[in-house]
Formats: sequence, structure tokens, C-alpha cells
Amino acid sequence: MKSSALLFFLLSFWGTFAQQSVLDTQSEVQNVSATKFNQLLNETSNPQLLDIRTPIEYQAGHIKDAILVNYYDRNFVNNILKLNLDKNQPVFIYCRSGHRSGNSVNIFKKLGFKKIINLAHGINDWYRQGLTVEKK
Repeated sequence: MKSSALLFFLLSFWGTFAQQSVLDTQSEVQNVSATKFNQLLNETSNPQLLDIRTPIEYQAGHIKDAILVNYYDRNFVNNILKLNLDKNQPVFIYCRSGHRSGNSVNIFKKLGFKKIINLAHGINDWYRQGLTVEKK
């Protein structure tokens, strides 16, 4: 009986792992510099741009047209889903230093986004490159 339960658990785990591996291969992730991020934003019509910092960080300065989706909000995933973004179009994500956005890449993959463009060193790199921000 115990061996059957263990076998069931292992097969379930393997199935989940195999399914996730297939899903991950369907997503393209680019971790790019601020200058490349800016270039890709400008080359994309109607870009889906998400700032995943806190509201206070966002108000201090954000990339023009960025939509705030707080990474630390317990409803982070649901808040992304509520935006009804086109999963076949690139989604641009950034945070302060690249840590939160880098960690969130797997979330975007699991949600089915095909192309994820991450600002590798966050808005800190954006500022270092002298690129402009909006303040609200």
C-alpha cells in the first residue's frame, strides 16, 4: 500500500515537472540592459510595460506608460491576470534592481507569456543611462 502511494506521488511529481518543462520551452526570456530595453520598447507598437515595484517607488519615478503591479501584493498573479494582457505579445517587466523582475520571470512563464523582456538591472540601470522617467 505504501509503495503504491509513493509511486503515485512520484508519477504525479514527474508529470508536473515534465509539463512545466514543456511550458518553459514555449517562453522566450530576454534579460537586457536599459539601453536595449528602451530600444525594444520603442520598436514595439503598444508595448505591455509592467513596473512591479511598490506604489511609493512607482510614484518616485517610472518609465512612461508603465502599469504598476506590486510584486509584494499578495494578489500579484491575479493583478496581472486582471490586466488581460496579450500573452502572444512581448511583456516588458522591471523593478528597482532586477531582483524582483528576475524572480517574477517564472511567474510570467507559468501564466503563458510567450516573450518576456526583463530589465536586467532594473530602473537603477535606466537612471545610470540617463533615460527619462515620469513622476506621479
